[in-house]
Amino acid sequence: MSHLNRRAALQIGAGLFGLNLPQFLQAAATRTGSKRDVSCIFIFLAGGASQYETFDPKPDAPAEIRGPWNPIQTNVPGTVICEKLPLLAQRMDKVAIIRSWQGKNGGHDTGTQHVASGFLPQGRAGQYFPNFGCLVSALQGSKIKGIPPHFGLPVAVRYTTPPGYLGSAYDAFNIAGDPTRSEIQVNKLNVAANRFDERRSILTQMEQLSELAGSKLSPFATHDKFADEALAMLTGGSLAKALKLDDEPLALRERYGMNIYGQRVLLGRRLIETGARFVTINQAVQGGLFGEGTTNGTWDTHHLSFDSMMSFAHEPANIPKGYPWHRYDGPGNLPQLDMSLSTLLDDLDERGLLDTTLVVAVGEFGRTPRINKDAGRDHYPNAGSLLMAGAGVKRGAVIGATDRNGAAPATRPWTPEDVGASIYHALGIDPHRTHFPRLPRPTPISDGQVIDGLFG
Repeated sequence: MSHLNRRAALQIGAGLFGLNLPQFLQAAATRTGSKRDVSCIFIFLAGGASQYETFDPKPDAPAEIRGPWNPIQTNVPGTVICEKLPLLAQRMDKVAIIRSWQGKNGGHDTGTQHVASGFLPQGRAGQYFPNFGCLVSALQGSKIKGIPPHFGLPVAVRYTTPPGYLGSAYDAFNIAGDPTRSEIQVNKLNVAANRFDERRSILTQMEQLSELAGSKLSPFATHDKFADEALAMLTGGSLAKALKLDDEPLALRERYGMNIYGQRVLLGRRLIETGARFVTINQAVQGGLFGEGTTNGTWDTHHLSFDSMMSFAHEPANIPKGYPWHRYDGPGNLPQLDMSLSTLLDDLDERGLLDTTLVVAVGEFGRTPRINKDAGRDHYPNAGSLLMAGAGVKRGAVIGATDRNGAAPATRPWTPEDVGASIYHALGIDPHRTHFPRLPRPTPISDGQVIDGLFG
């Protein structure tokens, strides 16, 4: 879409409180010629994945920097990644890696808000700018009646207030819990997935909706459109069908990983296929030193990184004093990411969906060059890497580089602002257009630049 002219801007500013913004923008897209309808699966590696142990190994660095693992050759000549990602190594011809990524803040909250919205939070006022999926929801609305435009699995990025200035009417529909179980949670509603479209279930859900009318946390209470969407969602049957993961061939489910983390990625694909525009997945295994929760893990490996990233099934001998070890018998973060992301790329490609689905995998920051005394790596926003694929992303590309030790970008740094601009560009939204929400002043969609060499 082209920039809005001054007259249109004044008209919007004068009558915005009665204006349906998504309808206006969709009409503008029709006038100016919109791009193909692109969706996004945003895989957030919560806690901050290490660039050294994923997409930017440093085999020539000293041992205390390079770590114990070696690089592996990929199916793109000259491109190497960590040897613990052998499945993804054979899919590098489907993706682009950005190696000169650089953030600003090493805190989980501020760093996450920066990465999820493309704007660095200012001061202590809380998150102002919305996460990507929420703004896409506000600008483009639903593709299909009864399917909300934005889902969070289990949330639309933890440590954030996803809708920001848009208000909770544009929050994500969060699907919490284990998607393989018979009952899940959609926002605050407990849903029997296999009975979601039955009359008794509908009545139960609508009763719960009325009970939530005063809940600050519930997006249903703040906008009539959410009540309408909720009713359409409960009666349409499309979401119920998307939630039935056992409709998928067992062999494919096993390739994603028969655990909560792999099945969330599969559910993300099914939601996109059903009509969602944006699906945010918090993809991290819960176990080891990270706590007793079962559904919301982390890549925050300050301790025992090389044990923790591979498996939580066995307690290491050198656990720091005072830390309990929480056992999890499934794969650790690295093998789970390798399985689920490689299968997602194949699955989307085979279904003809990769050209219209942007896939992003990124954490809130990278990890420190030097391995610490606890055999881990700490928060490090100065250098990191991320993966993008689909929706016009150049296949097999490696964009940017870090120095010999991975301590800083050796080429132009690409920031969360630039990643945000690139996401909006891929989704057919001009990142430099001004967005006119119900605010006293025009507000930009993005302050970044589309990453050079990423598309084409």
